[in-house]
Amino acid sequence: MPAPRRLVKRSGDLKRAVIDFALTNRAISRIMQREMHKSLGRRARGGEGEWINFIDYFILQHRLTDGKTVVERFVEQHPQLPEDERAMLLGWREVVEGVFEVRERRGDAITAFNLVDELTYRISSNAGKAAFEPTPPGAFILGRIVPVADEWLVSGSMYSWPADQHEAAHQFAADLGLRRPKLVFRNPEKLKQAFELQRIECQAFRQFFGSDLVIVPGSELQKLADDYWRFRQHEFVLPVGKTAAELAKEQGQKVPELKEKFPEDLLKAETVGIVCDDVEGMYYFRNLGTLAEVFERPELVKRPRYRRAVQDYLRDPDTEPLPLRRLAEQNPEHASQVLREVLKQPDFSWERDGEALLRKYKPRFYEEPPLPSVVPASSAQARAHSR
Repeated sequence: MPAPRRLVKRSGDLKRAVIDFALTNRAISRIMQREMHKSLGRRARGGEGEWINFIDYFILQHRLTDGKTVVERFVEQHPQLPEDERAMLLGWREVVEGVFEVRERRGDAITAFNLVDELTYRISSNAGKAAFEPTPPGAFILGRIVPVADEWLVSGSMYSWPADQHEAAHQFAADLGLRRPKLVFRNPEKLKQAFELQRIECQAFRQFFGSDLVIVPGSELQKLADDYWRFRQHEFVLPVGKTAAELAKEQGQKVPELKEKFPEDLLKAETVGIVCDDVEGMYYFRNLGTLAEVFERPELVKRPRYRRAVQDYLRDPDTEPLPLRRLAEQNPEHASQVLREVLKQPDFSWERDGEALLRKYKPRFYEEPPLPSVVPASSAQARAHSR
């Protein structure tokens, strides 16, 4: 069903109203200025398109101090809005970004295939069909779209490539998907594939290391990782009954040699913990050995070094909950003893209170379900790397 023309036409007025709302609210305006400096630089030298897309991102997606977006605040403070306009505005929180290959033009709308998530969208613009004049079928659009009823609407600034620039468009889409996997995982089939690939990866990890959690000296990390990836390519048998190297040779391709480059702080760390989780993926943690020691011998928590290790892992909002959870699950009673001392809560129980504790200190990791840390190869990646 075509998106109601009234909503498409009305969308421009509503977008301007939301922007004015943000600019005239002192608290929101200050936050916007701060975020603009982070995004575009202190002197905000971005081009017009970058400015437009920053403002679009800020009003639709940036979370304010209360966890709400600007558009949510706007809707709350304008209860007189018709229900369909309220629904449209709140729907704009679902922004899709990508590189769209134009397949067809009909009236004021186009049908386009997103090279990033490999889904097809019918897209309109509140500027009418003139917005799509530079992009005939076969051309590519880099942009942002938001839902309007059962269709989609251009939001922010658009960039375009002519049809003969397909290699550049596919390369950009491949890079975008690798940098921002969440864009790929909008496609449920891609998400399913990624979890399956991650499960296989962790199976290989457990086969090589004998566990899904290992702790090694930082000085040995590079060699150990090189050995693992060599095993992963040449010895680990995939579900199809062959190794990755055997499959590559059968297809006449060079066997890809995987190698990770680690930051200096990991290589110089006393210990590095590596965790491979079927749901959350593979992560490296600096000095996890100290944390593991205190969870194995709770009496060590009375020593400052060990107490700090627990505090650092618990209170750093940017460190995943995974290592704490995994170590605590190995011996919940030891975890309870350690955290009673650190928190000064004599009745703390990991089994009863552990998850709430992690949610308190690491809330951003609970805002959405965890996503895989591997990304399935897309047609854009295959095309970009087949040149």
